[in-house]
Amino acid sequence: MINHKHTEETEINFSKIEERLLQINDPNLFTNFGFSRQAGYLFRNVPTLIVATGGSKAVAYYLKMFLESRETLCEVIEPRDYFYKGNINQFKNLIVLSSSGKSNGVLDILRDFPGSGYLITSEYVHQEDDYTHDSGYFKNESASLFDILYWSNGKYKEREKSFISIIPTLAPMLMFLELSILKEEKKSELSSEDLAKINEKLKQLLEKSKNRINNLDFNFKDTNLIQIMSGYDTTCSSSILESNMIETGTSGVVVHDKGSYCHGRSNLLFQNPESPIIYLTHQMKNLDNELLPILTQEYPNIFLFHTLDEDVSIFWKEYYLALQMYFLSKKVAEDKGINLTMPEYNPQVVKKLYKYKGEM
Repeated sequence: MINHKHTEETEINFSKIEERLLQINDPNLFTNFGFSRQAGYLFRNVPTLIVATGGSKAVAYYLKMFLESRETLCEVIEPRDYFYKGNINQFKNLIVLSSSGKSNGVLDILRDFPGSGYLITSEYVHQEDDYTHDSGYFKNESASLFDILYWSNGKYKEREKSFISIIPTLAPMLMFLELSILKEEKKSELSSEDLAKINEKLKQLLEKSKNRINNLDFNFKDTNLIQIMSGYDTTCSSSILESNMIETGTSGVVVHDKGSYCHGRSNLLFQNPESPIIYLTHQMKNLDNELLPILTQEYPNIFLFHTLDEDVSIFWKEYYLALQMYFLSKKVAEDKGINLTMPEYNPQVVKKLYKYKGEM
């Protein structure tokens, strides 16, 4: 049994979210990091495959929502799935999300994909000039050199030291949020004034998210199972909470689709009536108006997290809910005495599995 002890690392990482995000989004340094300039190629309306693992999965779901708003057919898969998927040739774009750009399988996929490949990462990953098909670098003769887009502005010096991804998730999501603003306002570039407004909104939502969790009157100390009630438009935010809890060993988590919950999945709560339900929504639809009151009447620990207090686009709303899920993760871990961003772990398992570089 590993004895978890909460230390100051969690508080340091969370107290610096605003500083680090605004540093990345500095109006004096911001150049759109190639996103807006290459958007015509990266986000062209062709079938697109998005590959991500770990904390990057939440970013992938957020990107999928953006691409679908542009009427683009897309799918999110794990790196390993790529090598077993029978219809790869039906996709024309491949977007790989990786904070380091070096996760196992990432480069193998990009070297194999026959269409247009893009790696979105924290900083530039060098491709040597002699990466040719004759060099053996590419597995697929029809594969071409992939493009690299990065969200770090080169001046962001203080790297986040954390077991879970906070800024490496929120920063690329911010880039896609800003692309949605470009699309909505029909602009080609964001001005310094635009960025200043975005930064002010970020600060406002960070403060509201912290306050919402601080006002949550519940102690998760004895919680071993968290059930998340989600929908298609909250896939990103639910993924953040699920990933944070599982990767730090804080709590078991089950994510329910609201519709599927009405077809038998409600029995898990019946057998575990004290487990908290984290209910996520951006708007109260008919199903929400029926499901939420029933659950609240029958069970004690039903918690609604929403964005009903913000009249903004769905991209802002899901970003806001994502922030709430980060601060909720922090509270759950603190209540249980676990260091969310630097948890204890089995070093032998991590050494053998996390660093695995073999065939996928």
